[in-house]
Amino acid sequence: MNKYLKSLIPPALIYIFNRLPIHNFKNFWKKNKNNFLVEEELKKMIDFFVTSRSYKYVSNYWHYLNIKNMKQIFESNNNINNFSTSVALNYFTFIDPTENQVHKTITNVENEIFSSKIQFFKKQKNLNYTQSMKYNFLTFLLFLNLIKINYYEKLKSLDDEGYVGFGDPYIDIEGIKVTSDKINSLFDFDKINRFCNLNNQKTILEIGAGSGRTSQCIMTFNSNCKYVICDIPPALFISYERLRKVFKNKKVGLLYNNHNNEFKGGGGGSSEQDLNSQINHYDISFIMPHQLSLFNNRFFDLTIAIDCLHEMDKKTINKYINNINKISKAFYFSVWKKTNVPFSGLFNRFSNNLNYYSNDYNLPKNFKKEFEEDLIFPSNFISSGYRINP
Repeated sequence: MNKYLKSLIPPALIYIFNRLPIHNFKNFWKKNKNNFLVEEELKKMIDFFVTSRSYKYVSNYWHYLNIKNMKQIFESNNNINNFSTSVALNYFTFIDPTENQVHKTITNVENEIFSSKIQFFKKQKNLNYTQSMKYNFLTFLLFLNLIKINYYEKLKSLDDEGYVGFGDPYIDIEGIKVTSDKINSLFDFDKINRFCNLNNQKTILEIGAGSGRTSQCIMTFNSNCKYVICDIPPALFISYERLRKVFKNKKVGLLYNNHNNEFKGGGGGSSEQDLNSQINHYDISFIMPHQLSLFNNRFFDLTIAIDCLHEMDKKTINKYINNINKISKAFYFSVWKKTNVPFSGLFNRFSNNLNYYSNDYNLPKNFKKEFEEDLIFPSNFISSGYRINP
């Protein structure tokens, strides 16, 4: 019925509605910032973000999600440490997966038998009983798939301070606190590592790192790489808090607010040299999207983008791809095979629909595919790895 009614509304009216202030994060922040009692660094990040060129790197859908994220933080008494059962539900913490998302996950292990005691009915913090039961069963299902790819030993190496340190739901299996984030991060690690040996990647850029789950996993097993996270707040702040908490011996730099690095239309010169040298000084660096154009050619051995490109409109995707083409030697990403991005344009056929098989991500011809594989979970995701020829 909803689809039928929507079809009767002229596209122009939908376009206007989608651009009402409810989807304007800048206006939302100006009106509500004094209501938030969160850490000063997060406030500084958002103040900087809404006035920077990075604001133009964000789809309307993500402005909508950011408003939702900040409301969830406010409703949890401004406690960012509970993000795993509030904000994270907008990222990759699934509590009610669909048939398409779990089909392959189940068929992979439908004949497996596991005899250990499992906490199927554990009530998770900040989740109701139904949500807890679904989360517990899905986590166990993912765990069986992890055993099948022989990654059980790596599971033990992932530090609980990051994966369970922010109110994360988990179940105990054989003395290990098992979360869906731990397992999905290892699935990502496995695919990326088979595409390009991660131990050989000395400089890694991750776009849209979310809570930092994959970043933590990669740096756990590749401790010598320079890792750069490019994101927007509040996600940028969440991953910053997580990774500096986990990797206490690493040099961590917040470089987003270095005014010498603010892109002013030209790039190059001292600002470019300044950013590149600072990245080399730190083990983990945090930047915003407007700074991507300031890196030297082929600065990064590898760029990854997990579960983020499919939430952007095509114009925004093109900005990222053009930068990646200049600054990286390889590119790995995972996306929905087919999806529709809300709030992004007058004509759905041109702006909202993203089909992986129709080259809607507009990868240049010098991107040479060397890896392609469906995800174990969600089953309707696909991953790809490309070498980028100069």
